[in-house]
Amino acid sequence: MDRQEVGTVLRDKRTSLELSLEDVARTTLLRKSILESLEAGGPPEPDGFFKSYARRYAKYLGLNSDEVVAAFAGSSATVAVDSGAAAAQPSKLGRSVTTVSAHKKKRSLVSTALIVVVALAVAVVLLSRQWPGTPVVPGGQTGPSSTPSVPLETVSPSVPVTPSIPDTTPVLPTQGTITLRFTSTTQRAWLEITADGSVVFSGILLPGDSTQATGNHVVVDFGNAMYTRVTANGVDQGIASHDKTVMTLEYGSPVHTP
Repeated sequence: MDRQEVGTVLRDKRTSLELSLEDVARTTLLRKSILESLEAGGPPEPDGFFKSYARRYAKYLGLNSDEVVAAFAGSSATVAVDSGAAAAQPSKLGRSVTTVSAHKKKRSLVSTALIVVVALAVAVVLLSRQWPGTPVVPGGQTGPSSTPSVPLETVSPSVPVTPSIPDTTPVLPTQGTITLRFTSTTQRAWLEITADGSVVFSGILLPGDSTQATGNHVVVDFGNAMYTRVTANGVDQGIASHDKTVMTLEYGSPVHTP
């Protein structure tokens, strides 16, 4: 079966289920234009992203995802129906897709650190200040209020030195093997993880659940990025996005074989 034939299989299966492209787009989080391209046979040489979209669409329709991907890649295969798979797909909300290179994305903690440093500096000044009416006398005892105090103008005020603020922003490695852990926070999150060209996870994480993947180049499709925490090589990277629900991120760099 070639890619044109497998595109026809996808379209016929969708119409037999009485689903529109808009219905599928809302549920699978795939754009309508991608679904149309899949049903039209796709590009002559599909990349890893297109294959992951084909896999997701096939699973949703109840087709054998490995055979669908193989047909798009040019391998002769007969696509079989996986009964009941279409009904098992979870309902998802609409989305706005944004592709971001994760090794360029950094979270800044400078503002929080600056507030802490200023608060500490003020506390040191207040604690070290010599208040009038309670001068220190020999023997380490505090004299009575009637004892003359040292005029304030004769005391050289100490000027607090603000220490330098270290850069505590975690840096994500861009080369070599990277181990990533993804944890759902307060809401369930859908993930599809492709490590070095192979899909290693595709499913839903309930709140508190986690999964991990290792590779030189890891591509992740997030179904609920605002509620997914990422850890890279044991370093907490925070949540995948502060303002996006659905997005695709890349971690690391592909290995080019000479």
